[in-house]
Amino acid sequence: MSPISIFHCANVVTMDDERRIVEAFAVENWRVIATGDFAELRQSFRDAELVDLGGSTVLPGLIDAHSHLEMLAYTWELATDVRSSAVGSIAEMIERLREVAARTEPGEWIMAHGEHFQDLRFEERRFPDRHDLDRVSREHPIYYRSSYHLNVFNSAALELLGVDETTPDAPGGRIERHPETGELTGRTYDMFAPLGGPQAEAPVLADAMAAAARRYLAVGVTALGEISLHSRGLEAMLLLSSRDDFPLRATVYPTLPNAIDRSDVATLRSRFDGVEPERLRLGGVKLFLDGGLTAGAAALHDDYPDQPGYRGELRYDDAELAELLHDIDREGFQTLMHAIGDRALDQALGAVEALGEGAAEHRHRIEHAGNLWMTPDRISRLVRSGVIPVPQPAFIRTTALGYRARLGDRVGDLMPFRALADAGIRIPGNSDAIGISADQHDPFPAIEAAVTRRSQLGEPVDPQHALTLLESIEMYTRNAAQSIGRETEIGSLEAGKFADFVVLDRDILTVPSDQIATVRPRQTWSGGELVFEP
Repeated sequence: MSPISIFHCANVVTMDDERRIVEAFAVENWRVIATGDFAELRQSFRDAELVDLGGSTVLPGLIDAHSHLEMLAYTWELATDVRSSAVGSIAEMIERLREVAARTEPGEWIMAHGEHFQDLRFEERRFPDRHDLDRVSREHPIYYRSSYHLNVFNSAALELLGVDETTPDAPGGRIERHPETGELTGRTYDMFAPLGGPQAEAPVLADAMAAAARRYLAVGVTALGEISLHSRGLEAMLLLSSRDDFPLRATVYPTLPNAIDRSDVATLRSRFDGVEPERLRLGGVKLFLDGGLTAGAAALHDDYPDQPGYRGELRYDDAELAELLHDIDREGFQTLMHAIGDRALDQALGAVEALGEGAAEHRHRIEHAGNLWMTPDRISRLVRSGVIPVPQPAFIRTTALGYRARLGDRVGDLMPFRALADAGIRIPGNSDAIGISADQHDPFPAIEAAVTRRSQLGEPVDPQHALTLLESIEMYTRNAAQSIGRETEIGSLEAGKFADFVVLDRDILTVPSDQIATVRPRQTWSGGELVFEP
């Protein structure tokens, strides 16, 4: 086979600086070496192998800049599905889990995976508690997960983890207790890691993650900004770096303190010695500043409407965060700060601003900034500091209207992407998918939502903030690459970059906007090699 291949008879959306659309590109040694007219490339590379793409539209490989492959592996491969599509009530969930318990050895963990706002979807109009899970089994430790932030444990699990009425809340977390008796309800908020929640062995988790990765390839994703939430998630990523069945490129951000300790930061790079950086590299460190809004744990300036006197939890005080961010920045790492509530968002902005000149060099990010709370002043602060906001386009379809329903108009415009883009902010495409909805990892429904501004039920979501189609594609290509520090390697099809691309079954540029979500990859290629074909 010739070392050079020309892919031709295509509608190639390069996403280069000029947004050129060409009919062919040449590949050698895993990288694009030229793009343009087929006749010209054929003349330049006479001995090249020709690959006819049959007139298909081609995009650069798509990038998920905030992924949780570790969590998708648990949800898709290791957990029992109790989302609303599977069960309509807590009673039905109990019956489903009893079937699992009947074929599970006593003492082994059972994980049940639900979804956001499932308390509003269950017939009982509440989340399960430990007594509900005790009805499944007292011989198995069991936990139910509505989101990463909300986990409910049965009595056997609490006992195994050593949790009782005297167990203190971790900074930024909360163990729910009955308001009158003080009895544990089993519900915990941002306490899974502090309580020592169960993790699969790293080799088992690596196998599950490799299987989950194939689902990413099926939707055209070739690179991740992978946030390792727990220690074995990081171990599994390092194991996958040497495997032939893991063709995704991943830039990894271990979470402090769940996946690594603060003392590990200075030596973190050494864990990636010998790892092929084109496939797996260390990007930086992830911090949680507050909890999740869907779990009622995000840090707000004002009370939760249904919880007078309660404003959520901050993990750090301002001085602690400023010192920690300074130390991470000094090591040359990019920091990803989870900040969902407006109080946490302002804390994150203040910490970046305290770094002074040069803060933009390491491209620190605020995860979930840009979903809510985007006043003109905060947008100006984002621009001036150079920090990258990372909102979740898929949330337009799923949770955005739920935020407003819970907190009212004080959240401001929902997902104000138009305002961010007009301010010159490059929004990175990402999913934050942990399996709560079946297609949250799929960029195409999110691209459609950014254009149409419609929820999955067809409801309008602040349509004045619609993006154009090319702007939406740019989120998942150029912008996402820039947000993980890899814009010289991926994110567009041009000379010198990896030949990562996706061949579509229809022309995404001409399909009706309300059908973008149905566009499917016909092939996915990584480094000029075919890695997915239905």
